[in-house]
Amino acid sequence: MNAAAPHHSAKRRFSASAPLDTFDPEESRQVRVPERTSLSFEVMPPRHDADEASIDALLGNLQSYNPDYVSVTSSRKSGWLEGTARFIEKITASTRIPTLAHLACTAGTREELIGWINRLMDSGVRGLLALRGDLAEGQTEMPAGYLAHATDLINLIQSIEDDQEARFGAGRLAIGVAAYPSGHEESANMDEDIDVLLTKQRLGADFAITQLFFDAEDYLRFAERARLAGVRIPLIPGIMPMTSVARLHRMGQLSGLTVPDRLIRRLEAAGPESEYQTGLDLTAELAQTILAAGAGGMHVYTFNRPDTTTELLDRIGIVPPTTG
Repeated sequence: MNAAAPHHSAKRRFSASAPLDTFDPEESRQVRVPERTSLSFEVMPPRHDADEASIDALLGNLQSYNPDYVSVTSSRKSGWLEGTARFIEKITASTRIPTLAHLACTAGTREELIGWINRLMDSGVRGLLALRGDLAEGQTEMPAGYLAHATDLINLIQSIEDDQEARFGAGRLAIGVAAYPSGHEESANMDEDIDVLLTKQRLGADFAITQLFFDAEDYLRFAERARLAGVRIPLIPGIMPMTSVARLHRMGQLSGLTVPDRLIRRLEAAGPESEYQTGLDLTAELAQTILAAGAGGMHVYTFNRPDTTTELLDRIGIVPPTTG
């Protein structure tokens, strides 16, 4: 999660239309499957009444895979960012897993975000996933005093980091961003999505985690177009277990995407008794396809379900390393 040296932050948004680094088309077409698959997980802070034993079991299970990091979301049910910070403190104290915290522009004003960034750093976080966040129902723009774009949040994170260089030693905070293989619902077209991703890269983003996608081809085509446009940061595919018809519909609602009919038909044909297993098979096929094409790793949405996570990874062919 740490880089060798701090970088200098830019303080304004860029156009991504100018040429970037040199690019070799022949090199881009070569599939490189790394010897080690990068693996990370998304977890949710437990509710206040959560069973501590179940949370300890979750963290123990995830640590057994020796993940590169876990990302921690925030929600009303767990106290928003305060719940995130408390959960990061627990993860840091009880495991060896580096942590990444979700941080959205919608979490507060610029001044409030400064406080949250410092609170999260104090909790032990090693990186931040910088997001714009979803607008509230009926909103068409961010409220007064709020940062308008994830790019503005990247600038703010780096400004705070620059002011506190001594606390990081030779390292710094890692900055992750979102990418949209199936298109962002507010974007005019895929070119705009890639232009925004290039802007985030120029401002200092280290990697991107993709939002939901249902077809491997969506991710692979997006990754190829992004590389051709000059994106060099890792594009880590987000994998969400498709365990039921209801879950598929919910995934579609959350992402604003249309769920392919073929997936709905497969799970409906399996029936209530088998849709869970069939859904995991479909999810594993999706992951295996993109890994075989050279994705390099994946970010698994766990929903705090270690059993489902383990079953999915077993199907993909990823098992905890032996400690011999």
